[in-house]
Amino acid sequence: MNRLMRAGLVVGVWLSVSVVKAAELETEELFPRIEVVTFESASLKQRKRAVIVLPENWRSIKPEERRTLVILHGRGRHERSLVDDKIIRQQLLDSGLFVILPDGDDGWYLNSPVRQQDSYETYLEEVLSQVANAYDLPEKKEQWAIAGWSMGGYGCVRFAERHPGRFAAVSSMIGLLDFPRNGLPAGQSYKVPVERFGDDEVEWKKFNPQNQAEELRGASLLIITADQAFDRTMNEHFRDRLTALELPHTKRVLLRKTRN
Repeated sequence: MNRLMRAGLVVGVWLSVSVVKAAELETEELFPRIEVVTFESASLKQRKRAVIVLPENWRSIKPEERRTLVILHGRGRHERSLVDDKIIRQQLLDSGLFVILPDGDDGWYLNSPVRQQDSYETYLEEVLSQVANAYDLPEKKEQWAIAGWSMGGYGCVRFAERHPGRFAAVSSMIGLLDFPRNGLPAGQSYKVPVERFGDDEVEWKKFNPQNQAEELRGASLLIITADQAFDRTMNEHFRDRLTALELPHTKRVLLRKTRN
């Protein structure tokens, strides 16, 4: 539907936002039509930032015609990683979408079972609500989109599963979609951050997107990996799970080596 990233990620994902009590936002211009919003996060109890990319003449767009895309970054990246790249920045500016880029730190977009102060799933809800309120973005799911890469690919799929019915489509690029777990082939695994997920492998199943894939029913799903990516087997497992559940999806394999 609309271009997203360098790999030509095309997403039509729409998310409805839960209502979180608004806090005062500070806004500054980063680039023309790209702003940084800062607010006090009630869930994380610290000041947090997010970037929003605005469509051309966005104030003249009727609220019912506004479309919003959320992109979750990978591990070791941040809310500016995409807009700091000149090519990707221009693609986002040309998309005609309101694009929200949260700062997910190294939090895997989940409420950690071992670090009670790290409520990154709740924080993500908070970010979306704050920005929706500030920019008058409608709450209908057809008008929101979500995608992500690597850790953000994991995060966007699991967030969609945790909020069933809020997305018309979900898109993951090189996401860790059969994770956390052990027992994958050599070169096709990723060390589980036990400081985030804990060390109980039985508990890990609660956080593995494979086990909640049914909650994606009704969404349009796009899963992208690469032929030599470390997450390729995870993505194959996840696509097999979607097939077993008879969930329609599109899969793409990039013929290149992709690193986290």
